[in-house]
Amino acid sequence: MSIQSARILYGPEQTSYGELQVPEGDGLFPVAMLLHGGCWLASRGAMEDYRAMAGRLVGDGIATWNIEYRRVGHDGGGWPGTFLDLGQALDNLAVLADEYPLDLTRIVCLGHSSGGHFAAWLATRNSLPTDSEIRGDPQVTLAGTVLVDAFLDPLVIDSRGIDGELYCGEPILERLLGGNPGAHPDRLREISPLNWLPWGIPQSYVVSSYRYPILPGQPLAQGRTTMAMPDYPALARSAGDRIDVEIVPKAGHFDFVEEPDSEAFNVERRALIKLVSGLNR
Repeated sequence: MSIQSARILYGPEQTSYGELQVPEGDGLFPVAMLLHGGCWLASRGAMEDYRAMAGRLVGDGIATWNIEYRRVGHDGGGWPGTFLDLGQALDNLAVLADEYPLDLTRIVCLGHSSGGHFAAWLATRNSLPTDSEIRGDPQVTLAGTVLVDAFLDPLVIDSRGIDGELYCGEPILERLLGGNPGAHPDRLREISPLNWLPWGIPQSYVVSSYRYPILPGQPLAQGRTTMAMPDYPALARSAGDRIDVEIVPKAGHFDFVEEPDSEAFNVERRALIKLVSGLNR
């Protein structure tokens, strides 16, 4: 299949760019917006993590928008810059649709690890108060999300597993919020997707058996162990949202992005295709 590919700026920052790939043909094509993880830190993760997935999905007839964005450690990253970048990248699809055959009614966000938290946040952005510093002026609405080996409660980022170690090895939440969480409860609420259920869109949760079910705590790869986390699928269903759960036995956290021939990678890919296929044209 012949593919159109372009690196495109969506904002003024050095990190405000994405890679758009569009299948050859008239379209209109559904769009997968891809968000890499990395503990919210500038020093970890990059859009290259999702290039393999982007290549597979565009071969499946799905346009992909694989983006970079400011994170903690970048100039202006954290509150509010990171969230403004994410919203601006999503909204830029409306601009790109003037040039490329993109179906704006079938945009699904795929996020891995902390990128999954950001994908969930984009699903809640329209629900935030209109005077929110991070909401912006939404021009595009997600039609669904696929969250991969992700946490949805931002408090998890600074939690300790049953091995006593911090989840990402260093405290991060205060730097993301621009202040102590206790002093900024409104900010914490605005970046906490579970507080805004139901999201009103179909969701898919693809996760390693090392991370879900959440109880009891169990050994993780690399000697780590799970920490207490809210049961996101149960909460979503209780709130009335539709959610599919795919548990991949003993999958490594990075198998979902770094191992294209792994079961984890292909379960994730199939979950996104299934969700997109269920959306109405």
